[in-house]
Amino acid sequence: MRCIVVSHFHWDREWYRTFEMYRARLADAVDRVLELLDADPDYRFLLDGQTVVIEDYLAVRPQRREALAAALHAGRLSTGPWYVQPDSLLPSGEALIRNLQYGRRVADAFGGGSRVAYVPDSFGHPAQFPQLFVGFGLRTFIYWRGNGSEIDTLGRAYRWIAPDGSAVEALLLRDGYFNAACLPADIGDAAQRIAEQLARVPDDGHPRILMNGFDHMLPDAHVGEMVDELSRLTNLSVERGVLDDAARGPLASLPAYSGPLMGARFANLLPGVWSTRMPIKLANRRCEALLEGWAEPWAAIGAALGVADEQQALRLAWQQVLHNQAHDSLCGCSLDAVVAQVMQRYAGAEGLARETTTRLLERLAGHDVERRTPDGAEQEIAVFNPSAHPRTDVVRIALEAFPSMRMPLGQPEFAPLMIATLEAPGYTVDGAPVRVIESDDPTRARWLPAQPALDLEMVIADVPAFGFRRVKLQRSYTVDDAVDGGREIGSGPVRAAMAADGTFDVTLGDKTYRRLLAVEDHGDRGDSYDFDAVAHEPGARLGSVTWRRLRHPSGIEHLIVTRVFDVPFELTEERDRRGAELVPLTLIVEARIAPGVPRLDLRVRLHNTARDHRLRLLFPTGARPAGCVAATTFDIAAPPRYESDESEWLHAAPRTFPHQGWVSANGLTVAAPGLPEAEVTADGTIAITFLRCIGWLARFGLHSRYQPAGPVMPLDGAQMLGWHEASLSLFGGVDCAAARDAELGLRAVFAGHTPLLRPDTSLLSLDITEVVVSAFKAAEDGRGVVVRLLNPTATPHVVTLSYRLPIESVESVRLDETPDGGEVDYAAGLIRLTVAPHALRTLRIS
Repeated sequence: MRCIVVSHFHWDREWYRTFEMYRARLADAVDRVLELLDADPDYRFLLDGQTVVIEDYLAVRPQRREALAAALHAGRLSTGPWYVQPDSLLPSGEALIRNLQYGRRVADAFGGGSRVAYVPDSFGHPAQFPQLFVGFGLRTFIYWRGNGSEIDTLGRAYRWIAPDGSAVEALLLRDGYFNAACLPADIGDAAQRIAEQLARVPDDGHPRILMNGFDHMLPDAHVGEMVDELSRLTNLSVERGVLDDAARGPLASLPAYSGPLMGARFANLLPGVWSTRMPIKLANRRCEALLEGWAEPWAAIGAALGVADEQQALRLAWQQVLHNQAHDSLCGCSLDAVVAQVMQRYAGAEGLARETTTRLLERLAGHDVERRTPDGAEQEIAVFNPSAHPRTDVVRIALEAFPSMRMPLGQPEFAPLMIATLEAPGYTVDGAPVRVIESDDPTRARWLPAQPALDLEMVIADVPAFGFRRVKLQRSYTVDDAVDGGREIGSGPVRAAMAADGTFDVTLGDKTYRRLLAVEDHGDRGDSYDFDAVAHEPGARLGSVTWRRLRHPSGIEHLIVTRVFDVPFELTEERDRRGAELVPLTLIVEARIAPGVPRLDLRVRLHNTARDHRLRLLFPTGARPAGCVAATTFDIAAPPRYESDESEWLHAAPRTFPHQGWVSANGLTVAAPGLPEAEVTADGTIAITFLRCIGWLARFGLHSRYQPAGPVMPLDGAQMLGWHEASLSLFGGVDCAAARDAELGLRAVFAGHTPLLRPDTSLLSLDITEVVVSAFKAAEDGRGVVVRLLNPTATPHVVTLSYRLPIESVESVRLDETPDGGEVDYAAGLIRLTVAPHALRTLRIS
């Protein structure tokens, strides 16, 4: 048996202490590692597989850069391949790629990073991980959590095969990333105890990895002496090394496994993190959508047309998002003070991505660098489409000018567009009436006491793929919504009607689904890691239903339903059931249908006044689920089913599952970006967790978890009291493109006089919608743009991509943007290639 002792620490940037509290300890730990490297020429150390610890350390120890760089160049310190140790299931697939790209960039500055995909502590892993790892030249995956009963026949080492056929060698740390941690001071005692541990494990021909480290711990200084003594005691080959020394790559002789790793045979899975502190998940998804769907594509287009390079702005935004995608941060299983910092980072990233996008669109629509709104109350509007196919959809624009107010010679002067808001104006777009609505955005400037902040809402038809339409906004007489007590709205094949209990009957084409948006409220005696249901659940009692219908001549219709439920306030002192005190819980659902838009859009707002409970929105499909699938990381897949014997699992199998934006059953698709936890019940009901409210970081004595998961610390902020909001959409069939369209929407800006793009021209389009654009961005090295296509279906597709900017060359590249030799045909702006089932294809267009 070959044994490799890996000295390391696992470094959560923030968790049950804040980032700065942990960084203070990080400085001590890395200082000590550098001392040991100086004192012992055979000493080697793993910096937890994430390069962000280098940045965090050098920010407070810049004088140690040379010593750190020398150790990394010499291979005595190992770092990467990640930038941060991410949660594996909640970030988008593109965010995971950015994580590996940023990790490589930092590591390359210090001589290169590890070639092992090391994920010691994340809470389960997606089936497509092997495809991501192979795309970065990583052939070995070393991990702890996620296996179910399949591991009993696979053994510690196996070939993990992604749905596209990519494979990596998977090495399970069955006893955790701490099986040789915190060595006793006595060398003989330390060696004897590890020898006994080794004797309990049969030799299976694979290296035995002894992980000498734990969370936030300073390194053991006497590991070299322990290794010598262990070798003498056991007559085994015992060496000090890093994880790369254990990697051999995928071997044909290894047993094979395909599918996600979402079991709990040997380690807690902790699935409650999919619904803990939902505002974090919603903010993360908003930032990912803004960066991937808007800022990156239009920055790439802008750079090709001479607009200022926005790459550094996008990297700053991505850096804040990636900091938050560390597993304890994005999962919300951390202190209230940590969550406040996480939300502040998301606010910064979202603002930077949004304003960078606005600057790009305004420049492309004809503004110069000043981006002044043209004078006059009537404007040209440029409506942009971020999809690879033409779109008809609803778009909003703020009736706001820049600058809103000037001070020529010390006298205030307001823009005509702002003065018009004082006059209760009406507007048309290309002659059609437009909804004028008061904005509820508290950040909008209001210069005069009586001045409202107004938005315009309209339907724009046939906006070209990755292009824009230019429409004329003109003053008109005021056309308000017709407001009444009707219970039904509809346009074409989409209709919604309110039932007596406030639920919705929704018709999508030839199929009607009844009692959608019912509410399930259940007491939760768990913690940030696990939902733990109480017994004798009284549920939510409906107290009242009120509604109003708004219909506009533009064809946009809204049905707003307010339900007030009586729910128990909190658990009893014994925490075994909910108490008798009831409080009102208000749920407002605003349903919108628009002509030419084949879906029902929902804005859901909840005022939570209760503690210790989980609230889910229910979407019954009317029959047992004949074909349930969900968006997963770079794929569409059926949710995992646990039919094998789980009696020996360390942690009970979850009934819920995480999704990447939508879930579909029996022809109904519920798109719920940012609400990543769902369940499809035996009767075919899609349950989307809207909010889970708990008061503890971790607790003992749960029914759903048998071992501890963290310190027992109160978290009052995790009770989620107050208002919460999310957007959902309903449509028929399984359609990745439709779900992404609903999430990204269209964007509009006031146009300038010299547009850099021709209106009604498509810059990038695909000839089929089964294959989707996963990324459209500037290349990491600045040479051209990268377009990544995803085929989430089980059928290979030959795709024609039309690209209407000048092309010098097209080549197929890996996910890390190095050439892969794949076949691509190019002629006259048309790029033709095959995308295999469940596969990604990436192109560099120069």
